[in-house]
Amino acid sequence: MDGRRKVIVAGLGVFAAELITGVWYPVLVYVACLASMFILVGAAATLGVRRNRRPWATLLVDERDRSFRTPVYANNLLFGLAVLQLAGFCLVGIHETGAGLVAGLLFTGMLALTWRALWRGAGLTLRPSGIEAGKVAGALIIPWEALAPERPVRGDNPLLLKLSYARPELVTMTGWTPVRDEVVFEDGDPDLVARAIATYAAEPGRRHAIGTLAELERLAAGIPVRRRGWIRESVEPAPTRTTVRRVIMGLLLFGGSVAVANVADRQSWANLLGGLIGATGMGQLYWAVAGWRAARRARCGATGPA
Repeated sequence: MDGRRKVIVAGLGVFAAELITGVWYPVLVYVACLASMFILVGAAATLGVRRNRRPWATLLVDERDRSFRTPVYANNLLFGLAVLQLAGFCLVGIHETGAGLVAGLLFTGMLALTWRALWRGAGLTLRPSGIEAGKVAGALIIPWEALAPERPVRGDNPLLLKLSYARPELVTMTGWTPVRDEVVFEDGDPDLVARAIATYAAEPGRRHAIGTLAELERLAAGIPVRRRGWIRESVEPAPTRTTVRRVIMGLLLFGGSVAVANVADRQSWANLLGGLIGATGMGQLYWAVAGWRAARRARCGATGPA
């Protein structure tokens, strides 16, 4: 069992222990679930931002499997475990309110739909026979013969490619994959991935070399190394007064959510309101940090990450 699956099994074990313990010590489990959720979300967001500031990853070479793979990371897994903790928070209180049962079942249902992505990650595997495109709730198996010899088109999401099929009837799927002409991956240079798909769709003679380092170097020749820069492009530098205002608003909103949680009856919807207020406060704190970092980079005139 690989590391990802061990983490999932451990998370499910903790979840079960929390539900059992919650019968006798609900307040303790409430605190544990909320603390775990914030830690997991913070870790996932931190990993995502750090990766976002690095150059695009290249394809991974698996010579034993004779394949190229896009990298898979733990961000989605951490977010999934955070949702599991949120489900536990709701389910512990089902003996007091039906709303907790409904919300808990909703969150666990969300996890059930995304189980494949949590268990194996979302990404592409290129083999001499074709592409295996892992999605949230299933996978597409795409023989090279099914593809038209055209370069895939990049979507609004840089990590999404739209494929063109010549023989769509050859495509098979597992799980629930309603969109069959789009593939997504967690990391990888979109230009390199698009070039690889177009090359092997149009040149059958090169497919046997998939999974070798020499072929990857040949495939990547001429593609410059670029940084992503999503954060840098999407966040405007914030003046000091804006940053201070965001910090104050974030702290006030987060403090207000804690106050609401302390005084609200657990049978009321005030807890939901408190959660929304807290999430808004956390958002203000995030934009405060992001705007401050953008302003710092602008002042320093740096081209790399601050």
